[in-house]
Amino acid sequence: MKRKYELMAIFVPELDEEAVKSEIEKIKDIIASKDGEVEKVDNWGKRTLAYEIKKRKEGTYVIFNFVLPSSEVLSFKNILKLNENILRFMIIREE
Repeated sequence: MKRKYELMAIFVPELDEEAVKSEIEKIKDIIASKDGEVEKVDNWGKRTLAYEIKKRKEGTYVIFNFVLPSSEVLSFKNILKLNENILRFMIIREE
């Protein structure tokens, strides 16, 4: 069963605009490869973090709204965990 999800990813601040676009495309491709569909991507740009994460004071925030079969969410999370350019991420299910 496909459900709607929202992913907030915080990328390392060292990435320039092109690198961030490349990372966004990679995530879109992963979602597509898992029989999902990206509805919206919102790049918030660099923001100061509320607290340091991995000795960094800022990060690039990107929000993804997508549809994914619920059976694929765990493997998608595991792929995101392996990405060294992501400081922190969170996936929530939209009602």
